[in-house]
Amino acid sequence: SLGGYMQLPVEQYCGIQLPLQAKLTPASEVWPARTGANEFALRVPPLQFPIPGAPLVVEPLVFAQVEPQPRCVRITSDECTLSGSPFVESLRLNERFVFRVRTLLTWKDSETPSMRADTSIDVDVDTPSLFALVPRVLLESIAGGAMSLVLRQLQGTFLQNLAADYAQWATDEQYRLSRGSR
Repeated sequence: SLGGYMQLPVEQYCGIQLPLQAKLTPASEVWPARTGANEFALRVPPLQFPIPGAPLVVEPLVFAQVEPQPRCVRITSDECTLSGSPFVESLRLNERFVFRVRTLLTWKDSETPSMRADTSIDVDVDTPSLFALVPRVLLESIAGGAMSLVLRQLQGTFLQNLAADYAQWATDEQYRLSRGSR
């Protein structure tokens, strides 16, 4: 059943391919002190913001926790580290923002199984004085648009690849047994 598949150990999500060179790994591979089985690092593809002057390229690295429950899987994060272009480093953005992501993966076991992901992202940034002349609504629009685009691509491809993996798991006994032994 799809419910049985979704209850597999969550570290198996690391085998699901992501687009745009994004990468999901156990958190311990990035932060050795983080050894929890349900802790992950998500390296998000670089975000490019079209601002006047030097291009602003931000490369987020997200620490996430995955909590499987009987009828859903919760993915949460309150930690993100930004790196990127030298301009990003000079802005000290890591000291200037609060980040929160909540994703809920749900599924229906029926004649036609289905999966769904609902995600909310909240980011609050203490705008660097360099951007004081740019209206906040414009900055929010640019940042929100870039984050939405990347989220749609990451989440959409993840769900498609998760569904394909489930289809193989549901129909291929050898694959199912190999997944159970990982």
